[in-house]
Amino acid sequence: MGKNNHPENKYRKWFSTAITYLIAGGLCWYMLWASAISHYTVLQNTVPEWTTYFCTGITTGSLSFIYASYIRTFNRTLKYLLNAFTGGFCLGFILSLNCYDVCVYLFPDKVISYESEYDVVFPGPSRGKYGHCEAGLWLKDQNTSRWIQLCTNKEFLRSHHKQGMTGVWVTARVNKIGSYIVKYEFIYM
Repeated sequence: MGKNNHPENKYRKWFSTAITYLIAGGLCWYMLWASAISHYTVLQNTVPEWTTYFCTGITTGSLSFIYASYIRTFNRTLKYLLNAFTGGFCLGFILSLNCYDVCVYLFPDKVISYESEYDVVFPGPSRGKYGHCEAGLWLKDQNTSRWIQLCTNKEFLRSHHKQGMTGVWVTARVNKIGSYIVKYEFIYM
């Protein structure tokens, strides 16, 4: 009986495959969740988003490059090492996207409510490659002094926006990095 046909090796292989798929599924879920959070988050102007994303990518790419250069393989060519760096860079870059939005959502300093001016536009913000929201609602965030465009539709506007409502009451979770819009409702000012 060969070494590869031993039952222990089969179970170990199935176990490691299951763990790998669970981790990959968890990472995909995290990226979708973080992307959904980012639609309701506005960050301060001073947050170095792109610098953080690139530095994280370069760090993970460098670690992958170092690991690939020390692992025992027969194919330790420059192309192999650059592929390891590129794969690590892409993994680190993609996983660090929206990390500041997640920090705003998970670690708020306080929850505030305030009146805001607003503007409704048609069509709304882009939602993917093939579509837009039916309507967009621009709100001015008090914490960051920046505008954020939220996705809405005509039916919601028709049922919640009445004649003479000139303001929006916004509830937001805020910290030093930015604001996460929890809810909003139209009000008379």
